[in-house]
Amino acid sequence: MAAEGDHWVFYFDPNRCIGCHACTVSCKQYHDRESGADDWRTVTHHEKGTFPDVSEVPISMSCMHCHDAPCEKVCPTNAIEKRESDGIVTIDREKCIGCKYCGWACPFGAPTYGDEGLMSKCNMCIGQGPGSGADADPAPKHEQDGIGAVQPNCVSDCVGDAIKAGPQSEVIQEASQAAANRFKSNNGRVIVEPFEDSTAAVDGTNDVITPFNAGD
Repeated sequence: MAAEGDHWVFYFDPNRCIGCHACTVSCKQYHDRESGADDWRTVTHHEKGTFPDVSEVPISMSCMHCHDAPCEKVCPTNAIEKRESDGIVTIDREKCIGCKYCGWACPFGAPTYGDEGLMSKCNMCIGQGPGSGADADPAPKHEQDGIGAVQPNCVSDCVGDAIKAGPQSEVIQEASQAAANRFKSNNGRVIVEPFEDSTAAVDGTNDVITPFNAGD
C-alpha cells in the first residue's frame, strides 16, 4: 500500500484564478459531460470585502480525493473505493444504487447525479465518462505513461496555473507555509493558498454542509 504522501491531492491558489472556467470546460470535454452546467469541477464566484471595497473571487473545486474519504465510509454497497496505489477515489456505477449517502457525507459537494440517478464525479482523469475509474489501470497515476506524471486536464488547461495535482509529498513542497499549515489543520483534505490581500473573507476550505448537487 502506498504511503499517504504518495497519494494524489489537488492544490488551488485563488490568487492566481481568473475565473475563466477553462478547468470546467476542459473537464467536460474530456469526460463528455453535459455542456449546460459545471458538475465534476465547478467554479463559483464569491464576494469579499466590505462596501465600497468589494471584489469577486472565483473558487474552483472538485472531488478532493480526501485521505479519509467520507463518501467511501458511508457507501452501503462498497461502490466507492480509494485506490491504494495513488489515493484517487473512484466509483463503480455497476454497484451504485443512487442512495446519495455519499453526497451528504462529502464536505465538498463533489458527487454528481445524472438523469440515470447514479453517482459520478472527478476521477483525476484516469478514465473517461461516467463510471470510469473503477476499472482503470491500477498502476499509480504517476507511473501510467511510463515517463512521468499524467496531469488531470483541469490542471493542464488552467491558464493561471491556479490548480495543481500530484503526490501529496510533492505538492505540499510547492505550497506556502500558510497553505501547508491550513492543509494539516483542515484534516489534510485540500491544499488551498490563503488570499494575499485579506484575512480570508472567503475560505475555500470551509466544509459544504449541504451538497448542492446531491438532489433532495
